[in-house]
Amino acid sequence: MRILSYLSPGFPRSLFECLAEIVDAEVDFDEELSGPAPGHDPFATGAADLGWICSTSFVDLATRGEQPTVTLTGVAWVPDDPDANGRPVYFGDVVTRADSGITSFDDLAGRTVGCNDPVSLSGYHSMRFALDDRGLDESFTSLVFTGGHHQSLDLVLSGELDAAVIDSVVRTGRARLDPAVEELQIIERLGPWPVQPLVARATLDTEQIDRVRELLLEAADRPEIQAELHAASLSKLVEVGPDHYADVRRAMDRAGSFLDR
Repeated sequence: MRILSYLSPGFPRSLFECLAEIVDAEVDFDEELSGPAPGHDPFATGAADLGWICSTSFVDLATRGEQPTVTLTGVAWVPDDPDANGRPVYFGDVVTRADSGITSFDDLAGRTVGCNDPVSLSGYHSMRFALDDRGLDESFTSLVFTGGHHQSLDLVLSGELDAAVIDSVVRTGRARLDPAVEELQIIERLGPWPVQPLVARATLDTEQIDRVRELLLEAADRPEIQAELHAASLSKLVEVGPDHYADVRRAMDRAGSFLDR
């Protein structure tokens, strides 16, 4: 089998390589976006059997047309974050420098805010949804795509951006290694939102999908897997069902999917 990961370099490549080895699969990386670009579907063509993608991409691919091209494998990770409270959820952390003068979401008016990419939930759509919830649109602030969470953090630190919305797991991991990132102020945590799922192409044999889930959950307590999870600011792997992503679908229905952008 072939796994395609869209979540590096935000998450370490070694994590996906280790997980791929457990299920006897090859892993490739696409670092352009957080999921398949609109109009491109490697699961429909059979180019990928499994994929780590953003949940916005999962909802899109699972609801596009009469024949969804992906389904859940039923396994997800839990962030090493007290606010996750042991659940497979994470946040879009809105961060800024202490000297920016920004202390609340309202202070983002007219400011330049960095976003990951047009597919990312934590790094873009969480901001869209937050604006929609407040009766605002993207004219409220200037949203700039940087191409990655680490790039967004770097641009905030350099002063080229006033703020940025960052995957909370990526921010946590970077802050543990980078004192400058640790000092950034989190003015709001958008969410919680369901973490990025591992999906399977819909035409993959059900028994294979079940076996992938079983292998990953059984291996989750191995020392080498725990080490990889810890290095990525994650704590464990758990089983999830389709209803776990219902909030993302509802938000996309309300505010529009990225295909409408």
